[in-house]
Amino acid sequence: MGARTVLVITHSADPAPARVIAELEQSGAQAVRLDTDRFPRESQLVLEQGPGRRSRFLFRDGDQLVDLLSVDSVWYRRFYRAELDPELDPSYRDYAQAETRTLLSALFAALGHARWVDPIERVHRAHHKTLQLEIAQRAGFVVPDTLTTNDPEAARRFFAAHPAIVTKMLNAISFRDDGTEQMVFTSVVTEEHLLALDGLRHCPAVFQEKVEKDVELRVAVVGKKLFVASVSAEPGTPGAVDWRQDPNLAYRFRPAEVPASVADCIHRVMDAFGLSYGSFDIIRRPDGTHVFLEVNSAGEWMWLAEMVGLPIAGALAELLAE
Repeated sequence: MGARTVLVITHSADPAPARVIAELEQSGAQAVRLDTDRFPRESQLVLEQGPGRRSRFLFRDGDQLVDLLSVDSVWYRRFYRAELDPELDPSYRDYAQAETRTLLSALFAALGHARWVDPIERVHRAHHKTLQLEIAQRAGFVVPDTLTTNDPEAARRFFAAHPAIVTKMLNAISFRDDGTEQMVFTSVVTEEHLLALDGLRHCPAVFQEKVEKDVELRVAVVGKKLFVASVSAEPGTPGAVDWRQDPNLAYRFRPAEVPASVADCIHRVMDAFGLSYGSFDIIRRPDGTHVFLEVNSAGEWMWLAEMVGLPIAGALAELLAE
């Protein structure tokens, strides 16, 4: 068998693929990076099909020319909107965006012969937090008592039924404020917030019981391998509810482990979604119980590799090159 060819689907500002590509090339595999935001301005696709000849799906980026029908594996990392020419007539921009995305989607659908990490439809299905909680429970995890609603009265009843609750979004939301990107973090719901719940009629929200923490665990799953790190924040500090609110906590993650029973639950969730990569957020309570929060089917891992020294890039390269 010759050297394997791996297609990496991402965007130009994503630093993580470089590590995996280096590992792939060191093992003798060929890596082809397709930055979705740079197509069609800076890279080209030529799809040749017709009677009596073999189809060719040629991808050119600079000096690299590859027939994508020859790829053995695909790493679906990110899919970003095309950065179109700013001089393009605004009346054509929506049309150009739609055609560009449709062509890329059609191309990816035609690569069904390749091994995907992971298939796009599975990644998208696993994105749904409500489904995650159902599957996690069936897999044996303890999950927080959760309410997802646009009904203010239901939210008030939920608040009254628990000693403390938090609220979060169904998606990872960011916005720009004074030119800087701001994230919407998990936050504690107070009596004062109850007065503003009528805003739910404009946008639903997720409410969960506040889980008492010993440590927070981040578990990156690559195939059957688990890479675990933990962090603990002091009560009353900005990162006590959501560690991401304290940038310094990213540097305090340390290698950790999970019990075999929890590892089994993780693998059952992965199998239920049909995924080979996922990033789990789990809380370990002071009594030792592990509580499932969520799994991100395309979650970030590079900071774990850099700050904790977990060899995730090598594991991904090995999975793609199998």
